[in-house]
Amino acid sequence: MNQDLAFVTGTSRGIGHAVAVELLARGVEVVGVSRDEPADLGAGYRHYRCDLADLDAVARVFDEVIPSEVSLEGRRRVGLVNNAAVLDCRTVAASDLDGLERAFRINAVVPIWLHGWLLRRTARDQQVRIVDVSSGAAQSAIPGWSAYCATKAALRMAGAVLGAELDEVGDLAGRDLSIVSYAPGVVATDMQARIRGAELTAFPRRARFDALHAERQLLDPEVPAAEIAALLRNDTPRGFSERRVGASSGA
Repeated sequence: MNQDLAFVTGTSRGIGHAVAVELLARGVEVVGVSRDEPADLGAGYRHYRCDLADLDAVARVFDEVIPSEVSLEGRRRVGLVNNAAVLDCRTVAASDLDGLERAFRINAVVPIWLHGWLLRRTARDQQVRIVDVSSGAAQSAIPGWSAYCATKAALRMAGAVLGAELDEVGDLAGRDLSIVSYAPGVVATDMQARIRGAELTAFPRRARFDALHAERQLLDPEVPAAEIAALLRNDTPRGFSERRVGASSGA
């Protein structure tokens, strides 16, 4: 079997769903993981229901179920798109332990663990492409987004660490691996709708996002999806790099 394969989290809607559609159109087999099963993806798509905040479920799906049903042997290229994420508008003073733990599990703990999972499951001669869906929040302090900013920053740094390990950890020497932290811009997704519904006391910068929506400046999910698919399919530089929407290496 030599068909390229990609694992994509959060495929039930938004950017994740659009990425799956784009990859399937390019002849890539897609394994999607999310709590809800998407509609109308058809042949070439395989779905696994999993709450990414449930670490026991994540371990079971990725370490037991998927390996028993999806073969990575003989694949020329295997990709991973860490897309699933949650954003709760809540000030630091109003934060609670359950919400913080859930955000860190979904946005950082599981995606970072999946970096290692993919390395362990692929062979040294396979090309590995990882795209972590990032955000300007990974580098900017946004009031009301403490958990989101912190988790996106953590995932960005973990990708950079993996890139450094390629040069300094002997077991990774020679691996054809790229990790791209990709910022998709402001996209018309359910997350954006929730942001516009936040109370000003929890998210004082809401007016900016209200204006972007009113002025029809939100990107369709298909725009970043095409760039993410291109990053998985192209020979992006080995190691860690960062891209933002509109500045990818081409389709």
